[in-house]
Amino acid sequence: MVERRYLIIAALLHVLLFSLLFVSAFFTRKIVAPPVFEAVLIEDPTAARKRAEEERQKKVEEQKREEQEQKKLEEQQKLQEQKKVEQQKKLEQQKKEQQKEETEEARAKLQEEQRRKREELELKAEAERQRNEEARKKVEEEKKRQDELKRKAEEEEKRKAEEQRRIAEERERQIAEERERQLEEERKELERLKKQRAAEEKQRISDLQRMAAEEETARIAAERAAAQAPWTALIVEKIRRNWQRPPGSANRFNCQVRLEQLPGGEVIKAQVVRSCGNAVLDRSVENAVLKASPLPSPPRPDLFERVIIVNFCPAVNAC
Repeated sequence: MVERRYLIIAALLHVLLFSLLFVSAFFTRKIVAPPVFEAVLIEDPTAARKRAEEERQKKVEEQKREEQEQKKLEEQQKLQEQKKVEQQKKLEQQKKEQQKEETEEARAKLQEEQRRKREELELKAEAERQRNEEARKKVEEEKKRQDELKRKAEEEEKRKAEEQRRIAEERERQIAEERERQLEEERKELERLKKQRAAEEKQRISDLQRMAAEEETARIAAERAAAQAPWTALIVEKIRRNWQRPPGSANRFNCQVRLEQLPGGEVIKAQVVRSCGNAVLDRSVENAVLKASPLPSPPRPDLFERVIIVNFCPAVNAC
């Protein structure tokens, strides 16, 4: 506080000093140039004009110096005014800081007073609480035996309720697990049925495709067999012409002969694959096939087959 007081006094002295300087600036006597007497030399007009020009230049220079001094004085006055304003702001700032410190001190005192009152109230409340606590303890001691019995009864009831709750929770958990297991089994069954349906659908599509392919193959084979039928009939007819009936053989029989031929119709192999009835007949038919070589050519080159199986009987009406 003492240092703050000294600072305020020093600031006031500075303000007073700058005020005196500012006032003295208005009462400063301006330097007035002495009057200039002009003398004209009659005998030398040129020298007179020269002196007059010099005097005029001196007056101009003197006037410039006066203007510069006046300008310098005004600048000094402005500087003093600025310093005065800054000093005033500084004093105001110091005053505000002092007021702020005083306010903070007052607030601290108020808070200290409030804290003291709170402590007193707390002490009173603590004493009252202790009295109430002692009274409550007496009442509790009086009711201790009855409360103990009641507590035991409540604990037993609570234990039974807890046991029932635990049993119910265990049952619910088992039911939930069973439900979850059933759901999982249903999900697996649905997944299995889904996969089974997908596999069945795939198999069905595959079967349809296979059946379509088989039908197409059968259709092509039927068309090819139909186209080959006249050619096969010509081959069988030529084999009949080259067949010689063995003595004592049956008049009616039927057998199948597998023959292998070259593209020109030359037979290179003949074998009965379904017997005509006995070995003699089988050999006679095989010999007839070999004698029929070369066999007739098919109507189209694409109908030729290297290996064919034909049904042979002695005559068309003896099959």
